Amino acid sequence: MIEIDGSFGEGGGEILRTSLTLSALTGKSFTIYNIRSRRKNPGLQRQHLSAVKLTKELCSAETKGDYLGSQELVFIPHEIKKEGEFTLDVTTAGSVTLIAVSVIPLIINRNIKIRIIGGTDVPKSPTIDYMRMVYLEILRKIGIQGEIKLIKRGHYPRGGGIIELSNFAGKGEEFEITEIGNVEEIKGISHVSSLPSHIAERQAKSAEEVIRKFLNVNVDISLDIRQGESEGTGITLAAFGKSIMGSDSLGEKGKRAEKVGEEAAVQLIEDLKTNAGVDRHMSDMLMLYTSLYKGKFTGAMLTMHAKTNAEIIKKFMQDRKIEIVESKPFTFKVL
Repeated sequence: MIEIDGSFGEGGGEILRTSLTLSALTGKSFTIYNIRSRRKNPGLQRQHLSAVKLTKELCSAETKGDYLGSQELVFIPHEIKKEGEFTLDVTTAGSVTLIAVSVIPLIINRNIKIRIIGGTDVPKSPTIDYMRMVYLEILRKIGIQGEIKLIKRGHYPRGGGIIELSNFAGKGEEFEITEIGNVEEIKGISHVSSLPSHIAERQAKSAEEVIRKFLNVNVDISLDIRQGESEGTGITLAAFGKSIMGSDSLGEKGKRAEKVGEEAAVQLIEDLKTNAGVDRHMSDMLMLYTSLYKGKFTGAMLTMHAKTNAEIIKKFMQDRKIEIVESKPFTFKVL
């Protein structure tokens, strides 16, 4: 039984999600204590319980402590199911993309479709457009294909967004993603739901203006205008070269559309300047695949999320030699 202190490092929900993923994949049981103990609302919240519930269902796990507010969880996995259709309703605007990141490795080469209801574009998590434009593209580079379908957008605080995960398949390969190189094109999606369409237009225009101050490349930002869905707005950008880097920014009350576009563009330019293989957000998500398939990548920024994730991976993948070179960009290598 692997023991994990949920308060170490970044101390958030990612410790739990990575543990769930690796437990199901390796068949190793774990107990985690002090779950989110330093957070304002400590213990398991609905978003975290949703990840536990779905992972538990996928691998018929035995659990103890999976209730709201619990600061300790025991998780004993069994064999991952080979097929089936599953639906998970977070019941809040909790991030569906963070849950997707944790379960996608479990459904590769299995006839499984998953529908998740909750927040598709919420703070402190990848936007659904980032998942489709950047995350999926990086997976393709390492030999994994899959579909993430956006059915309905969900913003904080209403949620109600819907996504579907399906057709994930492929043979993961040892890989090296070490530089973005010359950027050939930047694509984007500027969206608005149940608000004036000019907001999305202004976000896109602002982002493009910032990008053109630094790069002379084709910029193609499409607009996604929706009605009848929870109010919200945001923009996601993706730069294509030898690899793919992305960024995003969400609107909020009192925040000008121009600021939203500028934030996403500035963050993307900052990461591109490092000439790393992946952006600051993809770094911690790619660590798990690097540990599974072996390989090497460079990341634009070694965040506390990434450092914490690496330590969790070491606990479950003791047969792997994991090396981190802390520089800018940083290097993550698994032998």
